[in-house]
Amino acid sequence: MISAYLEFSRTNWRHLSFGALLMALSSFGQTYFVSLSGTHFRETFLLSDGGLGTAYAVGTFVSAMTLTWAGRLIDYTTVRMFTWVVAALLAGACVLVAVSPNFIVLAIAFYFLRLGGQGLMVHTALTATARTFPMDAGKALGIVALGMSAAQAFFPLATVATMDLIGWRLAWIVHAVVVIAGIALALQFFPRNADTPIRARKTKGDRSGNASQPLWRDLRLLLTLPAVLASPFIVTGFFFHQARLAEEKNWDIGWLAGGFVAFAVVQAIAVIAIGPAIDRLGTKRVLPFFLLPQALGMLLLGLVSEYWVAPVYMVLMSISAAFGSTLATALWVELFGSVELARVRSVVEAGAVVASGASPILMGLMIDAGITLSVQALGCCVYTLLASTIAVGVQKVKAPPMAEDEARAR
Repeated sequence: MISAYLEFSRTNWRHLSFGALLMALSSFGQTYFVSLSGTHFRETFLLSDGGLGTAYAVGTFVSAMTLTWAGRLIDYTTVRMFTWVVAALLAGACVLVAVSPNFIVLAIAFYFLRLGGQGLMVHTALTATARTFPMDAGKALGIVALGMSAAQAFFPLATVATMDLIGWRLAWIVHAVVVIAGIALALQFFPRNADTPIRARKTKGDRSGNASQPLWRDLRLLLTLPAVLASPFIVTGFFFHQARLAEEKNWDIGWLAGGFVAFAVVQAIAVIAIGPAIDRLGTKRVLPFFLLPQALGMLLLGLVSEYWVAPVYMVLMSISAAFGSTLATALWVELFGSVELARVRSVVEAGAVVASGASPILMGLMIDAGITLSVQALGCCVYTLLASTIAVGVQKVKAPPMAEDEARAR
């Protein structure tokens, strides 16, 4: 397996480097990165935890609504041009954070950070990669996802050190410079001969034409979405409320935080191992089972309060998260075909952004109502199993002719 990955990486390193760099640069709009400045935001703008969280959630929700149409624009221009526009959007958001004079401007900056970073930068990386390697999407997306893992290991320490050295405002200016420089580097790896707008390649006889059909009525999407959105919702919610979880379980917060190391390491390993399995078995066969580790993690978290549960539940969630990050885009190629990939991914990514933004608020409200995180974990376990059961039905849904042709070519 490792030799196959090495050979695939050696042969296709240019395209893979492009996607991996974009995944890393999306960090500037990801929750884990923005939260590093949370204390500075609260102190500077006199915000409570709830006030800052609400502003961030609003920015997240609005960016999700924008993403449903903005993500489709990659179909009508070159990847190179689209990437520069996204980079300018994300870098501009970083500058807006740096110069924010008040809470309202900061909230607007959050919107652009989320749209440009977690939304469009990830969308561009995964869409371009899946289109380039439709027959090896599992391996390719798994390798590209390592860009995010590398960023998660490096950026937090570097960012904290930078803020301590020059202050948080100047640090965000540095972030903007890094985005532009990183994109300039990434585009050196993207071959010009692969940079044609996909809509220019479509003909009047294109059999994939379901563009007029509302996606939210499509049975393929309705059967798969509950499972695909489970990890963004559950992982974000429990990570956001980790301090409360530690109090509830009588765990030291340092012990719980140490579980993130296990989460990151196992996720990186799982991403490498999962790609070939997806390519060999097919996404529709894997879909009903990829959430089972997460379901077990939620069951343990709901029933057991021993110290060993903290790293174990995180490891189990990381396995499902790794599956989900690699599986989803490959699944849309198999179900809808590569021509419709951007349209489908933009809608699903918007749903993922909404799910990750909604879970901290919903879980927090349930905590306020007296529903413990242990009880919520059991509820998440039940939901995960139901979503997995529903996903079995997608195997019986017939894909359009073009998607079937691509699937057979696998």
